[in-house]
Amino acid sequence: MQKVAFITGTGKGIGKAIAEILLSEDYIVFGYSRTNAIKHSNFSFKKIDLCNLDTVQKFRFPKFDSAEVLLINNAARLGNVIPLSLKKDKDIIDEYSLNIITPTLLCSKFINAYNNNKKILINISSGAANNTIASWSTYCAAKSALDRLTHVIAEEKHKGLTIFSVHPGVVDTQMQAEIRKADVDLFPLSNKFTNYYSNNELEKPKVIAQKCLYIIQNHTKFTQKILSMRDIDIN
Repeated sequence: MQKVAFITGTGKGIGKAIAEILLSEDYIVFGYSRTNAIKHSNFSFKKIDLCNLDTVQKFRFPKFDSAEVLLINNAARLGNVIPLSLKKDKDIIDEYSLNIITPTLLCSKFINAYNNNKKILINISSGAANNTIASWSTYCAAKSALDRLTHVIAEEKHKGLTIFSVHPGVVDTQMQAEIRKADVDLFPLSNKFTNYYSNNELEKPKVIAQKCLYIIQNHTKFTQKILSMRDIDIN
């Protein structure tokens, strides 16, 4: 059966790594982001600003009547690492738009577009969903909402759908680099995240991609809907 994947945030980091590993597994992959560095005969890139809700509302998934389809909501933004009171209104709106509203819209569109297909939906969440981290207000709130959304969609028992929310852990991405640049006076955990990098404790995006592939290939073995990559052994 033909396998088709739709992935947001394929420009770099985890999204790019997942796209590349799925291409190596003979998936047809559609990537949605603002930038692209992937060149492959089975890869189609769509430049899109996923913060722009008007654009997202007009988005339509391509037609695949008999394929096994996969959606990975990966695109996210931490935003400025500052207390909520210092955030600009537009930044708050954009961060919630990208981190929870856009994934919710895409989940709905995906389920409706492929009602009769076998389908897997993976929301890339974060440990921030379960932790109160000062200066990460919108990110923590949105990731918590994404986990709850995943549970609700699973409870609705949509035809042919398997859904998970995945916590990658601390990964060596641009987001981590931005965290290390945060003002230590505005971010109490600054030293903790700097130490992750200094102590070589950041996971590589390729490893996260390998674990994501394992989840996809073994999705019937998982009973929990919220999965931590740290608990997944691929060795």
